Amino acid sequence: MIASLKRAILHILDANSGVSVYSDEELDITDASINSFITKHMEKIFEDAGLRSAEFADNSGFKYHLSEYLRDENYFQTMSQFIAQRVYEGVSQSDKPDSSDLLVCDCIINERPTLAILKCDNKIGYTHQVMQEDGKVKNQIINHYAILPTTSQKISECAFINEDDFTIKYIGKRRKIDGETTDLIADVLLECIYDISPRESVNAVKKIAKKVTEENGGDAIETLSKMKEYITENVDEGGADYIETDKVAEKIFDSKPGMREEFMEKIEKASVPQRVEVNSYVTKKLASNVKIVTDIGVELTFPAEYYQNSEYIQFINNEDGTISIQINNIGEVINK
Repeated sequence: MIASLKRAILHILDANSGVSVYSDEELDITDASINSFITKHMEKIFEDAGLRSAEFADNSGFKYHLSEYLRDENYFQTMSQFIAQRVYEGVSQSDKPDSSDLLVCDCIINERPTLAILKCDNKIGYTHQVMQEDGKVKNQIINHYAILPTTSQKISECAFINEDDFTIKYIGKRRKIDGETTDLIADVLLECIYDISPRESVNAVKKIAKKVTEENGGDAIETLSKMKEYITENVDEGGADYIETDKVAEKIFDSKPGMREEFMEKIEKASVPQRVEVNSYVTKKLASNVKIVTDIGVELTFPAEYYQNSEYIQFINNEDGTISIQINNIGEVINK
C-alpha cells in the first residue's frame, strides 16, 4: 500500500493520572521523521487480516463530525478533539484504564481519501539521564513512562474511514466499560455496525470444518489439507480476494452430503459471510504447509498437496489402532 499524509494532529490521553492534553496545533508533516513514523505505522496495519469491515449507525456522532469536516476543512482540529474526548471517556471508564497518544490523520491511502485514527499505547521504557553531583558527571538510568510504539510494533486499536463512501476498516479491543463488555473503537468512538474480520472468518471456517469432521468420525488432517488445496487453487497471491464457504464445503465434503449440510448450518450460526475476504497474509497462512504433532513428540511439516499423494507420504492404520507415517522418495536429509 502507499500512504501520504495531508494533515495530522496528536492528542495525549493519560487515563491513569486523569490528565489529557488536547493539541491546538497540527503536527509538522513536512518533518521527515514525523511523516515516516506515522506512514510506516499505517502501512503496517492497513492490510492486516484482523481489520473488520463496518458501517456507521444512523445516529453516529462520529459520522456527523466527519461530515462537518468534509464540508469545512477548518473543522479538523474540532473533529480531532471530539475523537480524542470520546476515546478518553471510554478508556477512563474502563476496568483497565491506560495511557496513549492518539493520532488523527487526513491522508491518501492507495489513492483513496482516508481519515485514520491510530491509538498509540504508551509503553514503559528506559533512557539515560546525565546528572551533576559535587562537580562530577553521573550517568543514570531512569524509567520513561510515555514511550510510543516503534514502527516495528503493531498498533492494536485503529480505524480507517474512507471519506468518499464512509466505509470503515478498524481493529478494536473489547474491555469492560461501566460493567459492560464494549469495543472501544466500534461502540464508543465510531458507533458502527461491524462484521467479523477476515482472520476471524477464516479461523471459524477451519474450526467448524475440523469439528464437523471429528464429530462424524472423519479425518481432520485430510479435511484441513483439502481446505488448503482449495485456497492454493482459487486465491491469487499478493492481493485481496475471496473464498466461498459453499465451495469450501463442496471441496472438503464432496462425497458426504450430511456433513456438508451440517458444516453450512454451523457456518451460518457463526455469522461467517458466504464470501470471506482474504488478503496476502491470510492466503500465505492458509496455503502454507500442514503441520502434524504426534503424541510421541514427533512433529512433521509437509505441503498440503502431499497428503493424498502416496509417492511422497503415506498414513498407515495399524491393526493395534496406532498410525504409522511413511515418507517416500527422499533425495536428501538436512539436519537443521
